[in-house]
Amino acid sequence: MLRPRALIPSVTVGLVLGAVACNLTPDATTDSDGDETAANTDATDTTGDEPTTSGPTTDNPPTTTNPATTDEPETSTETTNPETTEGPTTETGTTGPDLGEVTIYDIQGGEVPENSVVTVKGVVITSPARVNNDGEGTMFVQDPMGGELSGIAVFLAPEVAMGFGVKPGLVVDITGEYTEFFGESQLKITSVDDLVQVGEGEPPAPAVVPAADVATGGAKAEAYEGVLVQVENVTVTNPAVDMSDFEVDGALRINDFFLFPQMEEPVVVNGQVFTSIAGPLRFSFDDHKIAPRAAADLVVDAIPPAEEYTIYEIQEGMVAVQTPVLVKGAIVTSPLTFKKDGFFIQDAMGGEYSGIYVFIGANAVDVKPGDIVDVEGIYDEYYDNSQIEVSDAMKVTVTGMGAAPAPEIVDAADVTAGGPLQEQYEGVLVTVENVTVAAVNAMFGEYELTDGLFVDDLFFAKADWVLPMVADTFTSLTGPLAFNFEEAKLSPRSTADIVE
Repeated sequence: MLRPRALIPSVTVGLVLGAVACNLTPDATTDSDGDETAANTDATDTTGDEPTTSGPTTDNPPTTTNPATTDEPETSTETTNPETTEGPTTETGTTGPDLGEVTIYDIQGGEVPENSVVTVKGVVITSPARVNNDGEGTMFVQDPMGGELSGIAVFLAPEVAMGFGVKPGLVVDITGEYTEFFGESQLKITSVDDLVQVGEGEPPAPAVVPAADVATGGAKAEAYEGVLVQVENVTVTNPAVDMSDFEVDGALRINDFFLFPQMEEPVVVNGQVFTSIAGPLRFSFDDHKIAPRAAADLVVDAIPPAEEYTIYEIQEGMVAVQTPVLVKGAIVTSPLTFKKDGFFIQDAMGGEYSGIYVFIGANAVDVKPGDIVDVEGIYDEYYDNSQIEVSDAMKVTVTGMGAAPAPEIVDAADVTAGGPLQEQYEGVLVTVENVTVAAVNAMFGEYELTDGLFVDDLFFAKADWVLPMVADTFTSLTGPLAFNFEEAKLSPRSTADIVE
């Protein structure tokens, strides 16, 4: 029931790329560039227009959208967003005095006035280019001598980003405008002619530094800004600082600036140990953070094993998000969703805080209401909806069979978004009685009751889902309760759950 947003789910041995963190659908899927893009290849259009043979018919929970997808806005293309390393908003090129040839050490050492046009020669590209939806790119370069004050971010105008084949190890001469973009030093290149390859080799080895020294406010954070650095033997202390960062020892943030576009999001859980993490040290949103350039920059040592918890402990906030969990002896309360990517379970004792959603993604799991199961996965709050995310079908074990529990009878007004019992009954099988339809949204295949509770088609094919008319009444509606699009939604499991 915790409301903070978590990062990437699932447990595997080592680093998992393109994690299986697909869940109940958020309002929009935006990458760390602020671009509205799908998170991974599981991302699915749930607008209700897809064929009835290929998944749910509406924009309802759960779907296969990846939470990793929606991390913090990283590189929107205007200067209103400090997470990008683009240059000033002027489109006419450089504007400051031409100081001629300088070194990166000169710039980072404060010897070059801001907005000066400078030339740095013989520097090495240390990262790929991160290109946003407007075609603007960001890369990092470094003086081959390395050390403190040797690196800097480079903003590439679209023609440069598209016209120059950025590759780590290339040796280049750069002419551009030195700026401080929301506190991050950078060179702005507006013409392809201002970026010239003069050699090729290997990017320099990263400087090994203590995590606390390069964290925000650390003793060496400013000195190593823009430099390729590496921290070693660090433990994850917060897997979900925000939607694109996690935190390790020393309060050092690790950012997905380069990983997200490559769909190389790492598995990150509480207590996970990384042998090493490398990447350029960025400064964005007032924080210093390492930006790994690819999966190889994150070397996993150990992922902690799942510990046994009850659904009550999870839903009552006793378990931190992104924690490996094992729930034993739960009762399945629903069939698989129409997309076959999840189901609901509940503690046999029932009542408040007794239910939770299990997301299985593309894993083939055979369960039905009444099955008694053990479930192992990662507990996450996916856009404020509690769930256990399972990375392997073998992590769902049917240990017995029985009858599905009777639903809890609740007032619709109590479990609507913001209602006094909405949190308590999230994930629980409930029944509302004597309700009236207030509005119908055919596009999303759902309708709203007069008390504000929504009803959707999570378990129905489009052809089988019949929308009511406004003012229609129902004697009762039954189904698991979820939270999606900032609304509480009840999902009937079959026509038997809809009593007129």
